[in-house]
Formats: sequence, structure tokens, C-alpha cells
Amino acid sequence: MPGEKKYARYIIDKTPEPPSYPRPADPKAHGGSNVIYINNGLDGAMPNATFLEATLITKPLHPGPFRQHAHSFDEYVTFIGTNIEKPFDLDGVAEFWIEDEKYILTKSCTIFVPKGVFHCPFVFHEVNSPIVFIASAAATHCTEPRDPIDPAPAAYGVL
Repeated sequence: MPGEKKYARYIIDKTPEPPSYPRPADPKAHGGSNVIYINNGLDGAMPNATFLEATLITKPLHPGPFRQHAHSFDEYVTFIGTNIEKPFDLDGVAEFWIEDEKYILTKSCTIFVPKGVFHCPFVFHEVNSPIVFIASAAATHCTEPRDPIDPAPAAYGVL
């Protein structure tokens, strides 16, 4: 197209709704929403675009059943607090599982999850200022979670 900038298509501000958890109609009432979701090369619209998910969490949130998943690639899972008065703190409390180990997060952090390691779910127990949740990988397609583990570990969702 004449006049179109060469790299404009690389500014991604509209992404498909994640299939595993649709965006809520009222993100404020829900407590947050997935904002950016790049998976499977944006459904073919941008081949080779690697996986990226960015979610804004604004109040305590429990995702439901204890589900974990593993990938055939390494992944980064990031939690960032947005309170500028204490930028290295999460300004909240999040629970994150790696295999059968529960971690309580209170600092802004990135978790490196090696390929093949089961991880998630997460629970946001306390949110005093918005928390940015980001998952990313140098792979084009992120797989769906496995079936829920039943019963869930006794410590799941409990501080």
C-alpha cells in the first residue's frame, strides 16, 4: 500500500482472545484482564511471532481448578508491581506452583521455567496496586493446560 509505513504491522495493539480464558466483559469488576495475547503467530497473521501474554490484575483473583502444564520450550513468567513508591515490591501476594512446590511471591520477579517442568496455577491473594503478569517464550505456540489434578494439593489457594 502506498504511504504505509514499512514496520507498522509490527505494532500489535489488537490480539485474539485467549481460548482458555476469554476476556471478561467488565475487566474492572472481574479484577483484571488479559491485555495482549500473541500465540501461534497471531493465528497466522504474523508468522514466527513468539508467544507473549500480558495481563493486568487489579484485585484478588483465583483461577479455579488446580491445572498445570508443561512446554517443549523454556518460558519466562513475570510478576511486576506498579506502585512507584516501592517498585521492587509486588505490592500484593501471589501464589505460583512449580511441580509440587508452592511459592509465595511478594517481590516483582521473573520465574524461568525450564522445558518439561509442570507449572502454574497462580492465585493473586492480595492486590494493593495493579500487578502486571507476563508470560513469554521463544516459541510460536503455547499449549493448553492438562486436566485438573484432583484432588488439588491441600495447600492450593491457601496462604
